[in-house]
Amino acid sequence: MDRLKKGPYNPIFLLVMTLVGLAGLAVYKNTIIIETGVLGMVGNLIYELRGTKNKDWKYSPASLYMIAGRLPIEVILTYLFTGMAAAAYVFFRLGIF
Repeated sequence: MDRLKKGPYNPIFLLVMTLVGLAGLAVYKNTIIIETGVLGMVGNLIYELRGTKNKDWKYSPASLYMIAGRLPIEVILTYLFTGMAAAAYVFFRLGIF
């Protein structure tokens, strides 16, 4: 099963999450935004590498860089910037400036 073809269109989703995460970091200037993104990235990295090692799923080798030969770098970056965007959204909703 090729999971890159399921879910949101990855390059556009990655670009949007990157812009939102970096904009939130620029506006709020709080390191918790980066920390939240790194937490999401590390959690996903462990989950994805475990899943590809156990052959629960696989990715096509169309990426520029594969982590451990099994995982496209775009997947990890998507989770990093999605975590950052989520933290920025929480700051926005709580009215923290």
